[in-house]
Amino acid sequence: MASIVNRPVTLIGLCLLFANTANAATYCVGAPGGGTTHTSIQAALNAAETNPGTDTIFVIRRDGIQAQGIVIENQDVILSGAHVNCNPDEPLFEPTVLNAGGGSMTSALIVRNTASSQLMHVEISGFDIVGGDAIFGAGGGLRVDGHVDLALSHLKISQSEASYGAGIAFYGAAEASMRLGDRVEISNNLATGSGGGLAIFGGSVFVDGMQTSIHGNTSVHDGGGIFLAGEGSANVAHLVLRRGRMLDASVGSIHEVVESNIAELGDGGGVAAAAWSDVQGYSVDEYFPIWISLNSASQGGGIAVLGETARVRLWNPVIRGNHANAGGGAILAIDGGQFEVLDRNDPDRPADALQCSGDGYLDYFCVIANNIARSASGNDVPGAAVMLSHSAAVVTPTRVVLAGARLLDNRGSSVFSDTCLSIECNASSLLIVRNSLVAYHPETPVLVQLIYGSALEVLSSTITGTGTSPDARSVLQTNGSIAIRRSIFWEPGRDLIGGLVPTSVIADEVLVADAGDLALQAHILVGDPVFLAAGGGDFHLAASSPAVDAATAHSGMQWDADGYPRQVDLPDRPNGLGVADLGAFERQLSDSIFANGFE
Repeated sequence: MASIVNRPVTLIGLCLLFANTANAATYCVGAPGGGTTHTSIQAALNAAETNPGTDTIFVIRRDGIQAQGIVIENQDVILSGAHVNCNPDEPLFEPTVLNAGGGSMTSALIVRNTASSQLMHVEISGFDIVGGDAIFGAGGGLRVDGHVDLALSHLKISQSEASYGAGIAFYGAAEASMRLGDRVEISNNLATGSGGGLAIFGGSVFVDGMQTSIHGNTSVHDGGGIFLAGEGSANVAHLVLRRGRMLDASVGSIHEVVESNIAELGDGGGVAAAAWSDVQGYSVDEYFPIWISLNSASQGGGIAVLGETARVRLWNPVIRGNHANAGGGAILAIDGGQFEVLDRNDPDRPADALQCSGDGYLDYFCVIANNIARSASGNDVPGAAVMLSHSAAVVTPTRVVLAGARLLDNRGSSVFSDTCLSIECNASSLLIVRNSLVAYHPETPVLVQLIYGSALEVLSSTITGTGTSPDARSVLQTNGSIAIRRSIFWEPGRDLIGGLVPTSVIADEVLVADAGDLALQAHILVGDPVFLAAGGGDFHLAASSPAVDAATAHSGMQWDADGYPRQVDLPDRPNGLGVADLGAFERQLSDSIFANGFE
């Protein structure tokens, strides 16, 4: 392997197995004989460090190789396990098992660049790392430090422990990166602090592999699956989720990219983004989509955004079946944290992100569904889908934006809620529901319960099916401001606003079942929106709907929640205030409707 330390290269007389270029060598690790060059991985790494170029080390497959504190330092290298013999042309076998148990209390594998600001390039594949025990440190299975460019594939890290990042701890420099490629599994690891599966403390981590999953991990504190906290503005911790999901043949089931992780006493069962962190998630492959599911925590069962320098942006996610004991079944944002689900209208949307179309398989995308806010004693608590929280010490408002999302059958005492972490809150939180469908919450009686001054904006959205009618509780309970524009609220038999007194109410171009709570507002329509098949879960508008061609242009919205054009003027319908439709879905022309399966 090439050392990246500035020192003369020493030529040593190794009997290398294969012909090399002058700048690279190949080594083989295994039992003596059969062409092996070394009997231990560390010995091969030490030899490679003195050789120029990107060297390759093959490791012959065998069980139980002791692997405590193997160090790849200041060198470019390809470390490849699962080999049958020293012939690189032979097909690969089962992964080489690296057993990190034994009580040394260190990482199984350490990759670090301590000598240079030049990136050190490393590839690791073909290993099953078991039993790392960096109990008082970080990175039970793998620890990465410094200016490193690391690619992982065909790798499993399990049954490891650490304080932080029990599976992997990544302490990357600002330009450092780690890519989780195909067939990477981080599972069943335990962090006594945060980051049961993966902890990122700087640099960028990309999850972009087929048959790749972070599942079944546990942290005592935040981030059962993944935890992020950067060093500061000069080194923000970045996470990009692009592709994942794996088939577990041993149990005949599928594991999603972030699934079934637990934050026992903390927040963010799936992902916890703390100070100086940035998370982006978007599916680029419909067969290996970004799902965050079946995770659990105290708050933020799926995702927690923990502070004003933390930001999470998702373009076509599925956040499903997560659980929180104290609220925020799917999502928690606190103290100025920014969480956004964004749609096709977003100018910063990645070019290769799949659309949130309502067609075919893609209908599984852009969903926040079946999340639960319920205490350990079985009592429903507020915020089945989203909880916003704030404290007096933070000036920046906490902000949650849901654009182009479908929120379905989340269960708790309310779908959305807020809370205050101190006696007073200096800045109100902000919840924006835009271009979205919020429907079918029969077990959740209240849609919005914002009792600490948080502001609510509902724009170009369809809201229906909250709780069961009749119900004396109001759908919207808030003492902050309310703004509703170009939307449908179809909650027959229910009061729309009540329980608390909002600071202000602005409603314009809204279709409701009863205008009583909006009597002084402009352009309020009363009537049945005439959905195509509400009982079957289809909330697109029928041609006879009073919401069709009734509204002015949706500002900044070229596309509806399905990704189809807005402002479609149906030739056989008289226009109201304009040609746009109210709600989340624009009625398309007849040829587009049949082509896309709406009727």
